Amino acid sequence: MKKEYYQGKDFWSDQYSWDYEPVTDRMIEEAERQLQVKLPLSYINLLKEQNGGFVHYDRFDHDGDRLVWMDHMEGVDLEVPHHGNGILASKYWIKECNLPVSPSTTVILWGDYHHFIALDYYKEAEIPSVVQFWETWEAEEPWGKTHLASTFDEFLSKLYRKPKFEPKKIKNKTKTTD
Repeated sequence: MKKEYYQGKDFWSDQYSWDYEPVTDRMIEEAERQLQVKLPLSYINLLKEQNGGFVHYDRFDHDGDRLVWMDHMEGVDLEVPHHGNGILASKYWIKECNLPVSPSTTVILWGDYHHFIALDYYKEAEIPSVVQFWETWEAEEPWGKTHLASTFDEFLSKLYRKPKFEPKKIKNKTKTTD
């Protein structure tokens, strides 16, 4: 089956969305102030459609040999910003999981305690790359880090979903015998 890549529409799944209030320009400005970063415009535009939740485009092939999975993307929660969900909880999760990054250069977009996908501002203060952290289960180096994309836009363009199942397109390939 052919992969269906994200092409600028139908990103968010209506299956489930977070209970965050709809994002406003003021909320974005406050999130950027607290995080001390400039969020990518394409991420902001996605948040204006829906402030976090499950996504349709939940797969990313890293170098063609390893599948990276991300079933949802965090939004902005100014009500409870430092615990649990939302990008403002990034510093909390970095500390809680002892991730090998500076809380001032990393914004977590997705995580499940053992894997995280994040915006990485370490090399470029204005244009973050997208990285993945994964738990290695080794005492010396408990976390690995992989560069996924040079920009958030590049990351979005490489996200894909499984094609929708269409029974009408399946041909009966069974043979009949006499």
